[in-house]
Amino acid sequence: MAQYVTPRFMDSAVSREDIAAHLRIYGLIRSNLFILAKKHVYYDENDILWPTTEGRLFLRRSVYRFRLWIERVLRPKFEKCGPTHVGLDDHEIPPYDVALVLHAFMLHPRAFYSDTIRLFPELAVLNGFPLTQVADLITDDMVYIPKAEQVNFWESSTGEPFTAPLFTTPADSFTVTCPSCQHTFSALWMEASDDGMGSNLAAPCKQCGLLVTDLSYGAALFVSDLVRAKSGTGVGLAGTLLTEEGVLDEARSRSFTLEIARVIGLYDVEKLSLEDVISKLLSIPEDKLDSLSVDFLSFYGLPGGFSFDLGAGVLRQTGFASKMYHNGWTNPAFPKQCSAILEESISRYAGFLTLSMDRKAGSLGPAHDIDLVWHTHQLKPNYRTDFQKTFGWFLDHVDFAPIDTLGTWTMAWFSSPLLMQFGQQRPILMAAIAGR
Repeated sequence: MAQYVTPRFMDSAVSREDIAAHLRIYGLIRSNLFILAKKHVYYDENDILWPTTEGRLFLRRSVYRFRLWIERVLRPKFEKCGPTHVGLDDHEIPPYDVALVLHAFMLHPRAFYSDTIRLFPELAVLNGFPLTQVADLITDDMVYIPKAEQVNFWESSTGEPFTAPLFTTPADSFTVTCPSCQHTFSALWMEASDDGMGSNLAAPCKQCGLLVTDLSYGAALFVSDLVRAKSGTGVGLAGTLLTEEGVLDEARSRSFTLEIARVIGLYDVEKLSLEDVISKLLSIPEDKLDSLSVDFLSFYGLPGGFSFDLGAGVLRQTGFASKMYHNGWTNPAFPKQCSAILEESISRYAGFLTLSMDRKAGSLGPAHDIDLVWHTHQLKPNYRTDFQKTFGWFLDHVDFAPIDTLGTWTMAWFSSPLLMQFGQQRPILMAAIAGR
């Protein structure tokens, strides 16, 4: 087995058991969107995965349910325990669609950490992603079977059915709170979108008449963030909280936020109506936006108020799950029969981290087996602190780049005879595999 210079935290960062549990979750992801509901996703002629109408509605509803879980399950726990990383009790494990959203969110550690600070401190009660607890609910046939107390707790806490909403009916509704007048009303999922396909929220408030959209929610959140930064009761705008090294700098964030507000002419934003704020945000001259080092507008107007498109993240992880499936890694027997391969992948991940220590090398695209270990590490509670204590910064994860943009030299560095020799039917050097 190849040997690499190993960062100190690797001894306890990721285990074979962690990866085995994660592979079972990837098996569930692939099974539910590719096998049980083939109407939800499809590949285009360029082999890029896209959601169908049903898929878009499913992803939007899953993000909605994820926020409900934060507010109705995590918030009471946070109020009782504080940010102590106590983890989840078994009955608090959410439905699988909500777990998939959490999974995708945590695989963007910078966004997850930033949103935990700025919007959802309740997330701090998590002791990482509940890998083992979720994996234990998945059968060898990749079916998610919850416990009775889990179902009862979810439904009594949220008022939502536990079963993931793979298909939306005309009668399915959700609760909308107007960001302008705070009136709460019910809207139908199939009608509350600007194109009738679940792409963008569009629901008229029945009290003040505002068309409630993702953008209006984003504008209200922008106002809240700016006002709190000015008063010193909040950190700042999305995208300004963390330094390049991923360290929280509240003073810098507030200063940067006020600078942005002055540049775009919205320093006195609290004097404006929400409609006026939306109009001004949409009409900011490009030269003013170009003068800022942060594209702050990209963080506002996404479903659920998050600074990361969680639905798109779930979709990309579905594509990754498909690669795991087609290479045989989601087979329940794989982790035990091929434990040496998992050990090799952990060692290769250590090598990837060694290369990544040289930040001048830029963003490296690891082979898929290394990416799997990296994903697993990101789900652990100490991922960010592991890096910051060892390197002084933490390695963010961006899954936007298609496989054909990855550096071939990176693949060559981590080619493994053991992996390449593992059967003709299941090649394991996944970065070199075309298609799905």
